[in-house]
Amino acid sequence: MPALDDIDTFVVLMLENRSFDHMLGYLGLTGGNVNGLSSDPAWLNNFTNVYAGQSYPVHRLGPDVVSIPDPPHDRTPIATQINTPCTPGGCPELGGFVQSYATRATPAQNLADVMGYYDAAALPTYDFLARHYTVCDNWFAPLPSGTQANRLMAMAGESAISDNVQGLNFIPDQPLVYDWLRERGIPWCVYQSGSFFPFFSLMKKWLPEIITSLALPHDDVGGSFRRYTRFAADWQSDAIMPKVIFVEPEYTDGPHFNANDDHCPTGIAAGQAFVADVYRTLTSNPDRWKNTLLIVTYDEHGGFFDHVSPLSIAANVAGFPFETTGLRVPALLVSPYVTPGGVFSGKLDHTAILQLLAEKLDPNRTYSPAVSARNKHLDRLSSALNVAAVAEAPPALAGDTSATFNTSFNSLLKAGPSESNQGFHAVALQVARDHPHLLTSPQWADLAQYVATYGKH
Repeated sequence: MPALDDIDTFVVLMLENRSFDHMLGYLGLTGGNVNGLSSDPAWLNNFTNVYAGQSYPVHRLGPDVVSIPDPPHDRTPIATQINTPCTPGGCPELGGFVQSYATRATPAQNLADVMGYYDAAALPTYDFLARHYTVCDNWFAPLPSGTQANRLMAMAGESAISDNVQGLNFIPDQPLVYDWLRERGIPWCVYQSGSFFPFFSLMKKWLPEIITSLALPHDDVGGSFRRYTRFAADWQSDAIMPKVIFVEPEYTDGPHFNANDDHCPTGIAAGQAFVADVYRTLTSNPDRWKNTLLIVTYDEHGGFFDHVSPLSIAANVAGFPFETTGLRVPALLVSPYVTPGGVFSGKLDHTAILQLLAEKLDPNRTYSPAVSARNKHLDRLSSALNVAAVAEAPPALAGDTSATFNTSFNSLLKAGPSESNQGFHAVALQVARDHPHLLTSPQWADLAQYVATYGKH
């Protein structure tokens, strides 16, 4: 596999809670090969959702639609979204997005928002990447469930939970790709945007290493968990970079001031700036970039409309029998080894990333029995790579080239109703109990303020 042989560095950036049609479906309206939206009246009618006697068609969201109240996106509401018929005579499923949205504990003012899509005006970074690199238009969340189970599928190929863990509790310990890489002596690291914690601080076994790593000074060469603020300097240096890099956003469900993960109610502008900054950093070092693959995708669809039915892949997860995948999510492959303006329509889910790493890094080209079983139903991500690299220099992404991310404490945010928010609250309390000395360190000022404000909750 010549193309994969030439990839030395894999960079994975997983954002939160948007569907393919919601973010990239507009590309289907521009005359390309993307399986996205259509302006045909019959197509639009086919997927119109009906709720309480009112029709809710697919429609464009302007850039002024900044903050959308978070749609339900756990196992039960997702079943409603998928299994409810659309308008009479239309699609026999995918008609429950508005119905599900109407069940919010705090009612949303505009139920039509979940049927909306953004376009190039609101998505300048994605529009640029879609024109110059490759879109995957058949990439599905592995499970019709929430964030935690799908991120476990992405990072382990299987999940010990079928839905988000409730309350102030940690995710059960299970092996992750971090363990798989370490067992094979393959260097890896996580770059975390913001000044709080990466996602798998929610798994208690990783907390000690996360705390130790993040406490290291920026000029230290070690540490598997690092602040994103050091990513550009690391990438532009002569130091040997890890072969596998996970870049994590600031999470809306964590106590962050400037969330950039696209999780509602956070708007998408910060996420566009963050992805742009990652791209500019990667292309700032031509010697590294020429052998790099950046994968940008989302954990799950977040309760937003998509017109493609999930794949029929059965899985028993923690005793719950799933019969399908989740819905499609946005996915982009960014590398000199992909087709500019290309579309890869092979069937994928998050476990395809693990299979790709196994093809490159494991002598037997096998990640695990669970991933191998699942990938019998999927295509290979390596098939999206070209044999030869694009000869030209990487195109420059216009706009602000000095994006900064303020990580000051958000005094308006406290442990809220979502499961991951409760989980990050538990993490903050655990760290304060186990490492009280951090609360006096300037590097952990946001944590200290958070604990001082909400530590008794």
